[in-house]
Amino acid sequence: IVGDNNLDEYVPLDIETELAPAGSNEDVAVVALADRAATAEWTQTLLFYVTQDMEATPENAVEDWGEANMGDPQTLLDFISWTKENYPADHYALSLWNHGWSWRPGYSMRDDTDGDTLDQHELEAVLDEAGPIDVIMYDACQMATIENQATVRAYSSAFVASQEYYNMDAIEYELIIPALQEDPEMTPEELAVVTSESASTSAERSTSAVALNDDWDALIAAIDAWARALEDGLPTYRQRYVGAFRAARTFWQDHAARDLYDAARIISERIDDPAIQAASQAVMERVEAVVLDEWHRQNLSDAHGISIFLPATVADLDDPATEDWVEFEYYREYLVFSQLTHWDEFLDAFINGE
Repeated sequence: IVGDNNLDEYVPLDIETELAPAGSNEDVAVVALADRAATAEWTQTLLFYVTQDMEATPENAVEDWGEANMGDPQTLLDFISWTKENYPADHYALSLWNHGWSWRPGYSMRDDTDGDTLDQHELEAVLDEAGPIDVIMYDACQMATIENQATVRAYSSAFVASQEYYNMDAIEYELIIPALQEDPEMTPEELAVVTSESASTSAERSTSAVALNDDWDALIAAIDAWARALEDGLPTYRQRYVGAFRAARTFWQDHAARDLYDAARIISERIDDPAIQAASQAVMERVEAVVLDEWHRQNLSDAHGISIFLPATVADLDDPATEDWVEFEYYREYLVFSQLTHWDEFLDAFINGE
């Protein structure tokens, strides 16, 4: 729970109204590492073993970690390692609670005191050392991207996030924990569906649960083939690509994150090329195979649960507010997704080519 920022007021609220109503029992351990802003009534980083109806106070913490930097990957590694050592389990789920903005560096898990964030390549390194986490869930905005799924694929079985922004409610743990206590034998995929559906009970806009399995690997292969087919068609269809991509479903304040299925659908309808149409259809079929649960409000009728970075102009390749990174360079050099597919090469040829 990374609340050392403008989300501070929700830290005790979420612990007390979502985690604590059920709390832990003999089958399910609920453990939370929570950091608050420097102006809060308690400002240190506290580790809680959440019990039923517990108040989020320093007196109820099992450990006080002082002022931990929640953007430092070592902090997350220490939390996972501590939890596995003190509360060993058959399965683990990790919720990352904070701000989010797709795969972009410099935004997610933001710790204002330390001026740091936890970026995708850092999360990948943590999981590589910490070992498997069955379910990764983002209680943060706009993290349901194929790029973020690729980061955790080698270590996780299911992924839960939203393509859109979250309001105050987001993932509703007060619904998830009792369901898990009622059925502690549920599979990671079943837990992911329960988690996704929990967010639909409030005024949120979308959430999806995605299986990270052999079907997901087949989706990656389909995206790779799609990228190569699109690149082959650039000399003929470049301008038609621009119109097609711009027509695909985008999301709040992130017009370069487009719904993967919808982008493939529009390309297949607008580009009269058998190879491109076949590759587009394969992407759509593979998306349908991995999305375990997806819901959205009516104004997101073209959303299907997975976004992909799909800029239409050079200006979309980089947000100058991210001073420490040139974003497209980060995308190409640091993201697992770019190592797995030809997508970044296609984007480079599409945006930066003649």
